[in-house]
Amino acid sequence: MAQSGINLERLAKVWALAEGGKEGETDAARTRAAAMIEPYGYVLDDIPGLLADGGFGDDLPQPGPGGLRFYDMGNPAHMRAYQREHDAKRRRWMRDNADRIAEVIARYGSEEAVFAPTAEEKALDAAIEPFREVHPGDQADTFDGSHFSPSERVVAAMGQSIPWPDTIPAALAEYEAWDRLCDDRNVADGNNQYDYLSNGADKRRWHLCDMVEKLIPARDLSDVIVRLRFQLDGQGSRDSPQAVLDDLERLQAAGFGASGTRESPGLSPAADIPGNESDKVGNPHVCAGPNLDAPPPSRLNTAGQRRAEVKRILATQEGRSMSLREIAARVGVSPSTVLNIRRRMAA
Repeated sequence: MAQSGINLERLAKVWALAEGGKEGETDAARTRAAAMIEPYGYVLDDIPGLLADGGFGDDLPQPGPGGLRFYDMGNPAHMRAYQREHDAKRRRWMRDNADRIAEVIARYGSEEAVFAPTAEEKALDAAIEPFREVHPGDQADTFDGSHFSPSERVVAAMGQSIPWPDTIPAALAEYEAWDRLCDDRNVADGNNQYDYLSNGADKRRWHLCDMVEKLIPARDLSDVIVRLRFQLDGQGSRDSPQAVLDDLERLQAAGFGASGTRESPGLSPAADIPGNESDKVGNPHVCAGPNLDAPPPSRLNTAGQRRAEVKRILATQEGRSMSLREIAARVGVSPSTVLNIRRRMAA
């Protein structure tokens, strides 16, 4: 939207009447101000920002590098300007998201119901209340010495109130449920972006985040993938590569994913490792073995031919004594493919 055609000096005078004029002048001034800006695509809520950008108003701070405006919250004029801009942005957001706000309120039944403490919030608040430490002045209360991450004693108390999940997917499901509640309340509140969960629920969500990120041991490769994706989604706020490495080393030591031993629970017994079979030929990460440097026979040009060759080898006395890795390297397929074919032949 362009503002070059707006007479900002005149608009500032009209807006001053709209905000502080006598009775009868205010409505007329707002109507006049709207007529000045609407041809350029603006609404009344945009006027404080327009005037601020043009250098009009209560000695407002000018935008710095990158267009950012830095307010001195010790300056009353800056505080008034900040509040006006915040209120204007919120009104615009509510106008643009009216359907979304209505959907959330309708889903809960009323706006009051959106913000009403849930049974779980009440239970968690009661569980951590004995650990509350009240501080003087504007200092926030702590719980067992902590502002944010719950202490071991607080974690134990919350677990007695509502048992903690014992798997990564279950912990993630509860974490996302609290996130949805918080997001719904933020939408209904016009995107004020406050802390909408109770103290107990907030500390519960904090610990659930730690459980998914690093605390609960992964049971299989699927859990490791869920954990790693959760860390990546945090965009740097959930960075625990050591937890992922510990999971992988523990699963490897237990035999998960090792050819010829135990199949990874994260993979379907009837499915091959994803990817084109031809991509696996000569790939040391798939077909590592003593015959790796020897290319598969040139006649095995298709996946069907390679599967047939695996079946032929498995049908021989020598083949039945060979390891999955040896057969995979000889034919040019993955060990899991050999395992699947052998299982089908034995069925």
